[in-house]
Amino acid sequence: MSKQAYTRSKGQVLHRFEPGTVATIPVGTIEIRRHFARKVDDLGKDLQDAVRQELTRWKHLDAQMDAFRRYTAEFVSVITQSVNGSRLEVRECAKCGAIRQMKKWTGDPEARCHHCNHPTLNEIPFVFAHADGTMLQLFPDACPYHAFEYLVLERGTSKRWRCKVSNCSHAASIVRPLPKQSIMKRPDVADSVEAKTGKPPSPMMALTNVSDKKLQVVHSISRINPTPNVEKFLPYPESLQALLAIHLGYFDCLGKSLSELTEIIRVLGKGTQEDQRELEQLIKTLQMSGLGEGQIQTILANRKQVQESDAGGPVVAELRKALARLSPSTLQLLGDAQAERETRDRNQDLTTAQENAYTLREQLTNCAVLLDLQRESLDNAVKRLDQIGSPFHANLSKAGDLMRKSLGISQVQVIQDLPVLHLAYGYTRLSHQPEAAVLWAFDRKNFDLAGDEPAGNWIPMPVYKLKTEALSFEFDAKRIVKWLHANKLAPDPATIAEPTLWLLEHHSRITSRSGPAFSDQLSQDLLISWLVGSAIHSATHLLIRAIADQSSFGETALSEHLLLSLNQTIIFVNRLQEFSLGGLKTFFEQRLDQAFKSLLEERGDCMFDPYCEETLGGACAGCLHLPEVVCRLFNNALSRILLYGGEIGADMEGVERTLWPNLSSVVGREQFIGLWDSSLD
Repeated sequence: MSKQAYTRSKGQVLHRFEPGTVATIPVGTIEIRRHFARKVDDLGKDLQDAVRQELTRWKHLDAQMDAFRRYTAEFVSVITQSVNGSRLEVRECAKCGAIRQMKKWTGDPEARCHHCNHPTLNEIPFVFAHADGTMLQLFPDACPYHAFEYLVLERGTSKRWRCKVSNCSHAASIVRPLPKQSIMKRPDVADSVEAKTGKPPSPMMALTNVSDKKLQVVHSISRINPTPNVEKFLPYPESLQALLAIHLGYFDCLGKSLSELTEIIRVLGKGTQEDQRELEQLIKTLQMSGLGEGQIQTILANRKQVQESDAGGPVVAELRKALARLSPSTLQLLGDAQAERETRDRNQDLTTAQENAYTLREQLTNCAVLLDLQRESLDNAVKRLDQIGSPFHANLSKAGDLMRKSLGISQVQVIQDLPVLHLAYGYTRLSHQPEAAVLWAFDRKNFDLAGDEPAGNWIPMPVYKLKTEALSFEFDAKRIVKWLHANKLAPDPATIAEPTLWLLEHHSRITSRSGPAFSDQLSQDLLISWLVGSAIHSATHLLIRAIADQSSFGETALSEHLLLSLNQTIIFVNRLQEFSLGGLKTFFEQRLDQAFKSLLEERGDCMFDPYCEETLGGACAGCLHLPEVVCRLFNNALSRILLYGGEIGADMEGVERTLWPNLSSVVGREQFIGLWDSSLD
């Protein structure tokens, strides 16, 4: 029969069809044959570094992904425009169950059942799949005596092919071993998986239903996409220093757009290389005109003064003072990007300090993007609603009181145009845990790119661009330090002059999964950073659940972007399904207080308590876990105990807890005080 082709939109392709060879669409199940895409040339090369950073969380990679990690392959960003495929080749009669393999037909593709002439032939909704990423079509085993003529599929505990001819005993079990080339066949990989999961990888493939949710697991990262104004802002040497000063509270940029801040930095510092060339040309022109050195310096000083005045004289002076407050040790937190690049070029691992600096610069850049967007803080929204006499003024004002007094959140902003990039960098199936799955690169052979295909070793990386609504939450550093001190993990807050700086100096980058599992032994130098990061991540999950309960958005319609080094998090509408513009802003104005109230009154308990709290560390599907499309950190290192408090003894009444067994010895007691404990209000 002729193979019918189907095409889908780029958004559907990225999130449903890119990972594998089989996908479900409204017309049935298709085998994907080719992707039609175009290259994206306007994305920064730092995206490749970001993906490499993500790959460090995975234990097993196929050869192509490993080549990329070792800098011998490159990613090519593409936007997939359509996908071409054909329907699966095995069908069964809806009436008698007779099996037909479609490629053996030579007649009408819509032919009736060969056995009973019934017009409906259904696709068999099963495929072979394995956690290593392999997925294969299901093909029938023919009867050695009667071929496919009387073959049917028996659905039972053990599915099998059976011949219905009288006195024929053919009944073949449907099994398929894992392909020999699978990475799971390697002894070192099999031993590693068994050590991590407690059982070896299965040597057999699983017969499972075709399901987008189960089989098509795309592993991707969501990144804030730099705007044109950010790209103009970052080349100035003082840009990251200014952002750091803003984060530390040395400079108040409220009301300043990124363009205004760029102009302030331009006249304040050395400017870009182009500015330097322009200044050099001006000096040469003045010298050629016969002016003396003193006159030239006077002209340059006057010129500088005029530029600063035009950029807002007092504000320029204020930022100059703020930058002067940054000590050499504080500036070292930003690292040396050039030295890091040279280290990578030598194929050497970055030091912990370099990893931290890289992450901090990336997150400060994200903050620069936020300065360039249409956003409104909770305080400004309260004033606006009061001026127009909105009945929701009291609701939002109450939300502000709750977040500052009890939740340790210093500010919330609603953002209307957050630019996000979804980058799909690989896939696995059946298991989302890094230690039990293999990350596979997309097959470049099936990508038909518009334009010349890259030469050499390359991997296609599908990209989906969007602008969406978001809420950003900034957690109060003073509250966090007070919480740590209450648990004997930080000095007296009265002795810490700058809590924000103190926390920044104690943050470490996420190096595996979402941090250590609660059964791991934590080193002292990682304890504070993991506690703070896990608490903020746990709070973000509860916020997503509260927003879903109080708005029109489901949990899978929301995603998180964590800026843990800055004690911030962003919850945005992922727009991978139907999207109602303004829905998040409506929630922000009308229902944020109810969401905050539910955090304080309802979400401290779980329907599976006491089992969840006592044996799972206070995190399970009933309270904190979110779908993988929402949390790409695999729901690790989450706990309600960090927020609401609870007992953390390693062995209490015969129950072994999973919340870091050495934590109780560090705290010095079995009762842990939560970040949202009322004693800290």
